[in-house]
Amino acid sequence: MRPSNSVWQGNFGYWQNNFIHNNLLVIGYTGWKGFQSFGRGVVICDVDTKVTHPTNTSLDTVPFTLQFLPSDLIGFYLRSFQDCGFISQSICSSMISSISPAVATYNPHQDILLVLKADPQFEVNFLHQLKITPPDCYEQVRKRWSEFKPSLTP
Repeated sequence: MRPSNSVWQGNFGYWQNNFIHNNLLVIGYTGWKGFQSFGRGVVICDVDTKVTHPTNTSLDTVPFTLQFLPSDLIGFYLRSFQDCGFISQSICSSMISSISPAVATYNPHQDILLVLKADPQFEVNFLHQLKITPPDCYEQVRKRWSEFKPSLTP
């Protein structure tokens, strides 16, 4: 999922693990809050790849936005990128067919389905049996709201 001709990852390789690790509390918060409101679904993380200076995801803040997408809207969301020409029909169909069973069977008390979007690429991550669960992430963020308030809305 490394965007071509990009220097922003700076850590010379697969940056997603560090990114997820550094942002797990807000990802888990978003997943649990979304599940409580809408039921099963996925967390969409849109990572800003327009950063122009070299960035190490372990040390630097990488801008991103999070949203929870209920299961009944996942196909619509992915097809909208197909319609705009960002992903092919076969990739879109493949992603929908792989995400749908996972959404139906994941344990929202322990797992998170995360779609990382770094224009123009998508990556689906199944975060399984987390040491800090989505409900724990939610509570941690709520208790330390002032740390997270700039990037999250209540």
